[in-house]
Amino acid sequence: MGFLFSGLFWGIILILIGLSIIIRVVFNIQIPLFRIVFALILIYLGIRVLVGGAWIRGDQRTALFEDRTIGAKEGEYNVIFSRAQIDATQPLPRGGDNIETNTVFGSSVLKISKDIPTRIKVSAVFASTSLPDGNTISFGDYTYLNPAYSADEPFRTIRANVVFGNLTVIEND
Repeated sequence: MGFLFSGLFWGIILILIGLSIIIRVVFNIQIPLFRIVFALILIYLGIRVLVGGAWIRGDQRTALFEDRTIGAKEGEYNVIFSRAQIDATQPLPRGGDNIETNTVFGSSVLKISKDIPTRIKVSAVFASTSLPDGNTISFGDYTYLNPAYSADEPFRTIRANVVFGNLTVIEND
């Protein structure tokens, strides 16, 4: 996707527009340049979907049209039209941390540790969500507290939003 926002791409587009104006005025030949450019962009996007890879360069927090494993620390992680494994088993920082996961038209597996105090707040809309305590959610909100959770101790808060997707939470030993 970075190519579509590069200076090279827009420079070529401006040169082609200028050439098409010159050809139209001098030779009276009309070239449907915008249709051709639109078709080439669709072809480019189709090839990106087939080949895979990161759509946004340097973005390790978003899985878009790919299968990926993500090591989650503090922050937001997105799974869009993809399948991802989100590993939230890293050691807990001193004051706790907050992680947000968003799964839209995709499938994700969230791995947590039984030893790290964790609270997961799940919001689901037209989704399938499975939690370690056996609960499944399709619509609405649910809060899961793992066995190590204590309100008096620092804990990891995970906000998991699932829309038209699938989320499975797995506790590792």
